[in-house]
Amino acid sequence: MRVPGWAAAIAIIGITASPMMASAGGERSVARWTVLVYMSGDNDLEPFIVKDLERELAATGSTEEVNVVALADRGPGYDASRGDWTTTKLFHVEQGVRADAGHALADWGERNLGDAQTLIDFVTWGREHCPAERYALYFWGHGWNWHPGYVMSDDTDRDALDLDELEAALPSLGFIDFVGYDGCNMAAIEVQTLWHGHATALAHSQEWVGWQGVEYDVVLAQLAVNPEMTADELAVATSRSATSDKTWSAVAVDHRFEALVTAVDAWSVALLDGLPENRSAYKAAFRKTQSFWQAPMDKDLFDMAYQIQRRVNDAALQEASQAVLDAVGAVVLHERHRGRYDDAHGITIHHPSNRRQQTNRRYYESLEFSQRTRWEEFLEAYVR
Repeated sequence: MRVPGWAAAIAIIGITASPMMASAGGERSVARWTVLVYMSGDNDLEPFIVKDLERELAATGSTEEVNVVALADRGPGYDASRGDWTTTKLFHVEQGVRADAGHALADWGERNLGDAQTLIDFVTWGREHCPAERYALYFWGHGWNWHPGYVMSDDTDRDALDLDELEAALPSLGFIDFVGYDGCNMAAIEVQTLWHGHATALAHSQEWVGWQGVEYDVVLAQLAVNPEMTADELAVATSRSATSDKTWSAVAVDHRFEALVTAVDAWSVALLDGLPENRSAYKAAFRKTQSFWQAPMDKDLFDMAYQIQRRVNDAALQEASQAVLDAVGAVVLHERHRGRYDDAHGITIHHPSNRRQQTNRRYYESLEFSQRTRWEEFLEAYVR
């Protein structure tokens, strides 16, 4: 193991933890990957904290070339296993580790995983004590793309890690090679735009995520065999692992993503220009576009552009729609769907059909995606 024996305790960001094992030359060794799993289980997901730690993360655990570190928060009332601990514990996940107080590297006390500072502290700790050539960060918990009040919700503190908080934290996190969202409805262009330039690739689901979600045992076993995996390859492996869910995708958000932002902006302008003449055709196209369970305002971006191109007789708009189709195809590294999601292609976009669905409008206006494109301007004109 790269990190056996964490005996010498030192003070780090207000907690007690132990340093990375030094190599024979006295320097800390650098792994190929450090995998950071941010587990927000102070809610109804608590029963799955212990299960995922022991059955999935610890099935392979850390190796000489891959560090696996988890910050796991539990709350009262849902699960009494492994000593019924309800605080936030830091685990350097070794193969076969038990998710109890005796095997935790440190107890961080009652921490709010809906607070960006907790995320910053975790990633900072991981970079300092488990240095690696590449970093992966998994968000394990509840989600609903850009909507405030859902992502990484923490019941004790009645808080969530909203997109504006994450945006403010990005400079402190540093570049993350791969980001995985093991939570519902996170495969949205609004989320992807936030990570553009701050990560290489994401993996996530357009639809709700079931109890299985990401199969970490499958992913980590592959990473252990091939620690030379690129961020793209890890994103695809993560997307492919979640076979119990209805949709999953892996999307590039580095320089390749810029063309999609540009295409959506131009498409928004074309839609806005054609709105007076084509409103009824738009309505028919949007009604036909793939949407998702309990989220009718989340629509598949590719399918929406396809439906507009098919149903609106406007050369400029058809050309702009094709540019969106091409750009989506260029960034989606892997996508799968089943059941009633035949027209899902890996990326959703916010599209309320009426004022009732247009919730948190001011918040949406403030998003990086809304600042980079004129999509919100089109929405405002369309639902007026």
